[in-house]
Amino acid sequence: MRPKQNRAATASSEHAMMPRERRLVVMHAIRPLCVWASITGGASALAAGVMIAAMQAGAPFSAFAASALALLAMALIPGALARGFATHSTVPIASALVLTMAAMSAGARSGETLAQTPLILGGAALIAAACLHLRRTRDHAASSMHQHTTAPVWRNGVLLVAPALLAGLSSGVLARFQFFALCGAAAMSVTQVVTSLAVVSLAGWLADRVDYRRALLVLFVLRGALLAALTLDCFAPWATLAAPAFAVLDYLTLPTLMRGGRAFRASGAGCPGLAHHAGMVAGAALATTSWGFGQGFYALFIVGGTLNLACAYAFATPSRFGTHTPYSASAALAAGSTIELR
Repeated sequence: MRPKQNRAATASSEHAMMPRERRLVVMHAIRPLCVWASITGGASALAAGVMIAAMQAGAPFSAFAASALALLAMALIPGALARGFATHSTVPIASALVLTMAAMSAGARSGETLAQTPLILGGAALIAAACLHLRRTRDHAASSMHQHTTAPVWRNGVLLVAPALLAGLSSGVLARFQFFALCGAAAMSVTQVVTSLAVVSLAGWLADRVDYRRALLVLFVLRGALLAALTLDCFAPWATLAAPAFAVLDYLTLPTLMRGGRAFRASGAGCPGLAHHAGMVAGAALATTSWGFGQGFYALFIVGGTLNLACAYAFATPSRFGTHTPYSASAALAAGSTIELR
């Protein structure tokens, strides 16, 4: 009788533990989504509130505020969300950037029709709550990331910053067509936002399931081809769509670059965004000169397209520093309570 009783007790204990295990699985699945919602919602509310206040101060100040907000979004959002998603973080980061830029556009259009103070305070509170949660759940046992290092740390930084700078330059030269759209303050329709979300979700899902070099190869080939196509007269009617298209490429490029940042510390997670924005400002300054509007137009775009294709070729060639297991910077920044999205 005792063996039967033991089996019955074991079975009952297993059945009692199943709901608990299910709850743990659900909690681990919901926690990253809550972090994403807090960071995205907070950044969107904060960006909209700041833009509403900036529009009341005049056009020059609003353009400066939009540029500063775009810089902060590109620099801080990827690193913050990479801590909440272990590996497949391209879709969360790209979608958060899309929604933040859309909120900036909505704030710029609303003007004085909305109260900016509740948005700013609410956005700051959501971001602070998400940051506190990430700080509490940070995995202090992430020192194992050093064993993946097969190249000097300075080279890992160059692999992140140089392509990001080139991506920013190629997006910045589009200031010839849509200067205000580059800093995220141009009008964005609901259709454009939904389309951008659909594109980054599908493309990000595919990019997370291939090697980061192949994903960057495709992204930089698209950049080079689009820049070269803009020099043709037959594509002139579509020039207004260039800035939104390159914005989508930017949203996908930054998280993909972070996947290749082996041995890159959390403190340097914002470097790709900073380099991208610096390149965008430099490209816009060059494209809006008299030379950029005149004789240098074709040379600027053709050289930009060639550089992007050369960067794509660099990602297509094997590394001279030896083969290694691709290490995700997102995984190094991830919290201990995260899950791997599939």
